[in-house]
Amino acid sequence: MGTIADELAIIPFLRRAPDAQLRASAPLWEQYSLAPGEVFWDIGGPVDALAVVVLGELVAEVDGTEVGRVLPGELLGEASAFFAGATRSATLRARTAAQVLTLPVASLHTLRWQGSGVYDALLEQGLLTLVRRVGATNVRIAQVATGGVAAPARTEPSALVRFWKALRPGGPSGPCPPIEPLLRRQPGLADVDGEVIAALARGFQAEPVEEGKILFLEGEQGAAAWLVADGGVDVLRNVRGDRAELLANLGPGSLFGINTLIERGPRTASCVAARPGWLYKMDADGYASLRGPNRLVWRESLLGSLATQIRNANTALQRASGGKPVRAAAPRPAARTTADDDGRFQELLRASGWLEGLPDIDLEKMEVVIDEDQRRNPKRK
Repeated sequence: MGTIADELAIIPFLRRAPDAQLRASAPLWEQYSLAPGEVFWDIGGPVDALAVVVLGELVAEVDGTEVGRVLPGELLGEASAFFAGATRSATLRARTAAQVLTLPVASLHTLRWQGSGVYDALLEQGLLTLVRRVGATNVRIAQVATGGVAAPARTEPSALVRFWKALRPGGPSGPCPPIEPLLRRQPGLADVDGEVIAALARGFQAEPVEEGKILFLEGEQGAAAWLVADGGVDVLRNVRGDRAELLANLGPGSLFGINTLIERGPRTASCVAARPGWLYKMDADGYASLRGPNRLVWRESLLGSLATQIRNANTALQRASGGKPVRAAAPRPAARTTADDDGRFQELLRASGWLEGLPDIDLEKMEVVIDEDQRRNPKRK
């Protein structure tokens, strides 16, 4: 093995950090060599570090079933290391001889307190990793639902138009509610400085919506997120041919569509205004306008949202498979014939809905810990 500083320097995403800051962080990292088959992390254990694979390949297992692989340059523990009290959701085992670098959570907080570019690079990569994991989980849900390998996609609004043909369009009847209380309901923002909240608010634009307005369609390229201020938004997906199925209803305080703020890509569901109301929209320009600590705090909040979406989706996905690790089903007829099939399908819809937003802002008791002197509680007050 080379020195830790040399190994950090070959990790592509860490090259975003200034070289001097990257090398200065080397004493905070720990170096591990793993033999083939050796367990690196056990499921259920406390999250006390995040990790980067330098060489080799690791597999993630749940109850002995492989649920994913981790390759060189990829980040581990990104969904939990930024939060206090989390536990590991899978066992990580070396598939081949491997080298791994770990950063204890306390050292991660130190890097943030120092304003290090290494922390910023880790946060940015954590967001990208979670966005891509959302996509991978979406494909897993589609595999279980259809027995195929491709997620359902649709570019025609016909099913949605028929779904909403009985609605009576009309705009909101009152003024737009202020955005500041809605932002404070997001992960990690309950107690941040008012100037930070005001800066985040400036990145959004208020939009009135009529009942039945299609915000975006499944399969469309997106680069914006919405925050529900008044009214509601239904999240739908085209499944079983030309039929639109309801995944979730998002009410005031719900943030959705954030994936495409982090990495532009196709929408995996369609969103339609279920009632007249108001939305706040942050597009790519609004996201790019955030600077310094305001951008940092907002990305930490988005990380908390994405981590919660994936956790809740995986919980619903496992319920759909009887609590067992999920594998793609063998091809089978799409028709449902039993109550068990119907319940399973509804859980799959629920899992897919969690990937689009946080219908209940279900953040359990997770705390966002920035450093030893500042703790921020993301629970809805």
